[in-house]
Amino acid sequence: MSVSLSLPAFLSPARCILLVMDDGVGVYRLTGSLVEFLDSLQWREPGFEEKLSDILTRSGASSVVILNDAVEQHYRKEKVPVITMFDRANIVQRRLNVAFPNFSMRAAKVLKSGLKTSIGSAAPTGGGGKEKEAVKGDLYLFAAVPSTDGFGRIMMALSHVDIRIVGLGLLPIESTSLVDTLVKKLSQKNFGVGGARWSILLSQHRGGGLRQVVVKDGDLALTRVTPVVEPDPGSPGAWAADVSQELQATLSYLSRFGYTPEDGLDIMIVGDKTYTEALEGMIYAPCHFTALSLEEASGFLGLKLGADAAPHFSELLHAGWAGKKFSLDLSISSREISAIKEPRVAAQIIMFACALGIGGLVGFASEEALKMYRASINLDVVRQEKKDIEDIYQEELLRKQKMGIDVLLVKGALSIHDQIEKEVVDPLDVLDAVSHELETIRLDKFEYSATGPEVLATPSPAQAGGGARENKFTLYLSFAGTTKPKEGNEEIDKLVQRLNGRLEGMGYVAAVTKKLQDLTFEGVAESEAGITANKRATQDRYHAEIEVRKVQKNG
Repeated sequence: MSVSLSLPAFLSPARCILLVMDDGVGVYRLTGSLVEFLDSLQWREPGFEEKLSDILTRSGASSVVILNDAVEQHYRKEKVPVITMFDRANIVQRRLNVAFPNFSMRAAKVLKSGLKTSIGSAAPTGGGGKEKEAVKGDLYLFAAVPSTDGFGRIMMALSHVDIRIVGLGLLPIESTSLVDTLVKKLSQKNFGVGGARWSILLSQHRGGGLRQVVVKDGDLALTRVTPVVEPDPGSPGAWAADVSQELQATLSYLSRFGYTPEDGLDIMIVGDKTYTEALEGMIYAPCHFTALSLEEASGFLGLKLGADAAPHFSELLHAGWAGKKFSLDLSISSREISAIKEPRVAAQIIMFACALGIGGLVGFASEEALKMYRASINLDVVRQEKKDIEDIYQEELLRKQKMGIDVLLVKGALSIHDQIEKEVVDPLDVLDAVSHELETIRLDKFEYSATGPEVLATPSPAQAGGGARENKFTLYLSFAGTTKPKEGNEEIDKLVQRLNGRLEGMGYVAAVTKKLQDLTFEGVAESEAGITANKRATQDRYHAEIEVRKVQKNG
């Protein structure tokens, strides 16, 4: 018997339900008990991920449930013997892997516990034969779905939205408890339903065809989704005839699952009664038949429908029912979901842990508030003392002025003196460092320049804030024409390294601004050979330049 826990309406924040179908995905929102259809997107629609993320963001939901209603869903019941409780998870996982080796998205659910299962062989009997050993086991429902490109696109959209993923469920499994609840409610209302071991719920979904969920003793026994004709007000019997054929095919399957007429059968169909009531006369199997409107069914399930709910399509019912659950009856495991879900769960745990520390923080905050109050009193005292000092200072200024001493003028002169001192540069210090590092390299000349803010009698705000003033030395070097440019460039680089090693403590940096190979060779364009050519090569020169800069702040 399946049991579903639902969130109380007053505790239920807005939640989105993504109904995954073969041709696209429908987006629904559950707020309290109100379930609404927001939008639907086709897989081939351009910008699918961005549009789905935008819908989820605008919904205001804090969590999302993914409900799979596609045709390709795989189920299998298996008895799993359990030697010890510690072996249960490992044995179930191995059986699940064997049952669905080609599917990465799968899960298992216990249907019945404590069954007697025979495994292995026991000691020989008196007749010389062997008998199997009976051990306790459980009956499991295994389920799996393929990891499709459409599912990957949904995960991509969810990765860009700050919303908690409740899990991925399969509509037939999640709606098994819906069927049970409807049977119980109808039995209480004297609809003639109840007491049967088998129940069938039929409902048509927009774009998803006719969904049939067959339940036996509270557990999912069979599910089918098949295409049917669209309902036509002009010929309501055509839709009912098409549905009756699909229902008859389902009833023919039930005998394989152990169905007998003595078990009893409840058949419920949800939709527009214009089309559904005609179905009763087309069913020849013994059963209790009930046709429910979408509004009636939602009332029995404690759901309210949005104003734009279509009266014949019941995916709102299934989406709202799955969205009400605190957790899914069978959550399908998926690497894609775990990659998004687990970091967000960890963040929530951290937030909860932080919330637990609020009590301690309140006491700490109170103590700090008391300290701030005391500090504010002290600050008032300091401000009053500062005001008294400023008054004394102003009185002293007036007294000095009467004596013919301009204190402000003196302060301005001292400020200008400090600026000039900071701007003074002794080029001999730099040239001394250069002379020690030249070695065999020839220095033809050097130039010194200083650019930046001028020293003013009344400093500008930029200067007062530390305007930049740049001092630059340009070193002009030359090499003999017989020097190979590559070797000359290496010598220049080594010289820069030596200079930076010496000038670093002085606040200067050297850099090459012109290398040998970047210059035009100053030689004769004629072709000569022998002694004359060698003589001319020694007279030609290669030129290079190095800049040494120092930037200092004024003020």
